[in-house]
Amino acid sequence: MRHEADTAYFPLRKGWYQVYNVDEIVYTLGEPETLAYDLRIVVADSFANDVDGYTYVLHRSRRIAGATTWQNLDTWSVRQTGHELVVSEGNTPYVALRFPFSEGDAWNGNAYNNEINPNTNTPEDLYAISDIGKAYVVDNKTFGDCATVTMEDNEEFIVFFDKRLAVYSRGVGLIYTETTQLHYCTDTDQGCIGQQIVESGVIYKQKIQDYGIE
Repeated sequence: MRHEADTAYFPLRKGWYQVYNVDEIVYTLGEPETLAYDLRIVVADSFANDVDGYTYVLHRSRRIAGATTWQNLDTWSVRQTGHELVVSEGNTPYVALRFPFSEGDAWNGNAYNNEINPNTNTPEDLYAISDIGKAYVVDNKTFGDCATVTMEDNEEFIVFFDKRLAVYSRGVGLIYTETTQLHYCTDTDQGCIGQQIVESGVIYKQKIQDYGIE
């Protein structure tokens, strides 16, 4: 049985598209690289899968802010069953949502992959859902009937800062997502521990700008 009221937070049908504004800072060896671009995601196809549901193919493209031509980026997929929605980012699947959901529900986002949670050094990465039905503002535009999934909220400024969340709006889908994962310098010889000097990591923010059917 599909829980239509909850699956509407992640609309999936052929031709459905979303356009986002993305700001990203990538730190490598302490040096930041700043990127700003538009991201376009289109549901290009779907097919029945072997777990009593459907798999949807997502084509992702991007363009540098101010440009008019989209460049192919990659292809993701989304597997939807009666009780969960699994987003495969490339070859790595994450359980983005579980149905039906209610305030405070939690689940293992890494249930179908072999990744290790850097905060606990275990395979489990608990996602929790909150603020169901509340409004959310993105760039001065208010979206109603939203739900927030917190993947991690470890605001630790000594060794590793990890904050990840995603906000979904009924009938629209993902409207905002943020990932901040920063590894700080902890070299006692350099005296940098506790100084919040970033050695590596990423600050990523994705905000919806447009959506609809092609």
